[in-house]
Formats: sequence, C-alpha cells, structure tokens
Amino acid sequence: MLSKNSRNVVNIISWVALLGVVVGTTALVVVISIFNGFENLIQSFYSYFDPEIKITLAEGKQFDPETSAFETIKNDPSVIHFCQVVEEIAHVKFEDRQYIARIKGVEDEFLDMSRLDQVMYDGDLMLNDGNFDYAVIGRGVAYHLGVAVNFVRPMHISVPKKGRGTAAMLNPFKQKHIHLAGIYAVGQQEVDDQFIIVPINFARNLLSVNKNVTSLELQLAEGTNIKRFQKKIQKTLGDQYIVQNRYQQHEDYYRVAKSERFFIFLTLSFIVIIASFNLASSIAMLLLDKKKDINILMSMGLSRQRIAKIFLYEGWLISTIGAIIGLTLGIAICLGQIHFGWLKFPGSFAVENYPVALRLTSLTIIAVTVLTIGAFASWLPVKFLPKKFFQIGQD
Repeated sequence: MLSKNSRNVVNIISWVALLGVVVGTTALVVVISIFNGFENLIQSFYSYFDPEIKITLAEGKQFDPETSAFETIKNDPSVIHFCQVVEEIAHVKFEDRQYIARIKGVEDEFLDMSRLDQVMYDGDLMLNDGNFDYAVIGRGVAYHLGVAVNFVRPMHISVPKKGRGTAAMLNPFKQKHIHLAGIYAVGQQEVDDQFIIVPINFARNLLSVNKNVTSLELQLAEGTNIKRFQKKIQKTLGDQYIVQNRYQQHEDYYRVAKSERFFIFLTLSFIVIIASFNLASSIAMLLLDKKKDINILMSMGLSRQRIAKIFLYEGWLISTIGAIIGLTLGIAICLGQIHFGWLKFPGSFAVENYPVALRLTSLTIIAVTVLTIGAFASWLPVKFLPKKFFQIGQD
C-alpha cells in the first residue's frame, strides 16, 4: 500500500478495503455511543421519580408494612430512606375537565429521596403546609385537566367505594378534593401523564385503607452494592414479595432498547463484513499476482503454511489499522459532540444536544468484532485459493 509502485488494482482495492473498515468502525462507535447516551438519559429521567429499590407483593395488592422483616430492613445501615406508598388508579376532575390518573400517596420521606425538586415545572414540591393537604402532578396531567398552580379551585379525586351495601349502590364513588401545589416535568410521558402525588393519609382516607401499603420504596446509602442488597432483602422477605431495582421497574423498556441497539449493531456489522470482502479480494488478487514468487520461494524450501501466513498477516494488518483509525475517529466525533454539541435536537426536548456516552465495554466489543471479521476475511482466500490456482506440493 505504501510502496512507490503501488498503482495497480491490488493496491487500490486494499485502500478501498481499509477505508471500508475505517468507515464501518467509526459508524459503529458513533451510533452505539448515541444509543448508550439515550439509555443514560432515560435512566436519569427515571431516577427523578423511581426509587432505587421497590418492594411489592408477588400476589395481591396491599400488605402490612409493620412486620419484623420490614423493621429489620428499615433499620439496615444501608437504607437512608424508607417510604410507604399507597397507589391506585382514580378519576380526577377539575371544573368541566375529567381525566383518569394514578394517585400516589407518599410519606414526606418521598420528598427527600426523590429528585423532583430539580424538575419542577411550576409551583412548589409540597404535600402539606401544616393545615391543608396538597397535590403535586405531572405536566401531562395538568395539560389534560387544564389546571395551573395559581388556580383557586381544587381538583376532585374519586375512586369506587368498597363493599356491596346499599350506600355503595346509591353512591358508588368516594370523592375528596385537594388543591394543587406544584407541577413537575420529568420528561417521561408515562410519568408526567399519569401520576398525582398526594400525602399518604389523604390516599388512605380516600381508598379506605387503614395502615396497609401497595409498595415500599427505599433509597440506599451512596456506595451500596444495589444488586447485593437486593438479593439480601429478597432472601429475607421470601418469594411472597418482589424486590425490584430501578432497571427492573422498567424492564420492558430496557429490553426493547437493548434489542434495538443489538439490531443496529448487527446491521452496521454487516457493513464491515461487506467492506471486508474487498480485503478478501485484494489478498486473492495479490496471491495471483505473486504466483511466480510463491513458486520460487516454495522451490527454495519455504513451507505453504509460512507463505500463507505472509498474506494472512497482511490482511490482519489492514483490518487492525482500519479498526484503530475507525475507533480513533469515532471516539473523536463522540468527544466533539459531548463538548461542542454539534448535533442538536430539532424543536424542544429535555436536552438540547444528542446525548453521547462512551463505554469501554462497547468499544471493546466493537474492536473485537471488527478484528474478528477482518481475520476471517483474510483467512478465506489464504485457505482456499492456493489449492485451486497454484500447483503447490506438500509441505
């Protein structure tokens, strides 16, 4: 490739093969890093609202949180926040607008463990001022109800009454009103369009629940191994309860995201494979071009394996150089996007620039994939063409 007389078709094909490997590797680094950036962005959205550990019943809906097992968990030094939650679907009405939302009754502990104060769209993150209860709702809920923080009139929240008595038949819904204190905007539609956060006593009174909860939410001390702690409390509680980390609380989303990333990776890998066909072609043509030289070397006693290694190493060298240049270019483009924000979102979005995250594991997988494809492309012509086109004796 670098010799002075490198002007024949073999050298041109080699340069094309190198360019194809470089472009394919660069594309893999950039696209996978953008997917990683979106994953980090979505995780940051969920971290505003979802707890690090959530405990629910495996079967049923409500359970008693005042047992010895839960007391042990609450007093664990790794647990810095322990919040009881009562959650239920409810009908919400404001003036002539109606909406079906999910009320989430929480203790004041929730305000300390969540990061909603960082994403407040309007008003304050407050559930009680000492005299009155207040609600904090998502931006989507506020849009559907047409409600704002400075409105004087309250929202009316209704749920079906329990029981089958005459009173329940005549008036099947229990209703309470509550004023609005603030509106949050996490950036995730399934959160902003669904949840109304209220004091837990308000929710219990509305749902006619004494002391039971639908879930327990935990925040752990910094540096705690979440997976190890999760396994520990799962063992303590047994199969009767489900203990989920933040990833498992949205497992369907993350599974879909991983599938999308895998298929994108697979598609771009095919581009590298196609580019590697040029590499195989250049080695095959070089073998044809050096037929006389090969026969001379073999007549001097050089074995076929050693001759094959010469061409195999050439293919490896081209794919290795292409992988190194591609990785370098891809990392440089990603760093440029991180620092300068070249690629921006059209319109309004939670962030201004496309998110990018460089991960060592992703870069390693890309490098191994490109080098493996290059090695296979180099091996094919070396393995099959000498037997077909050259009269080479046994070693």
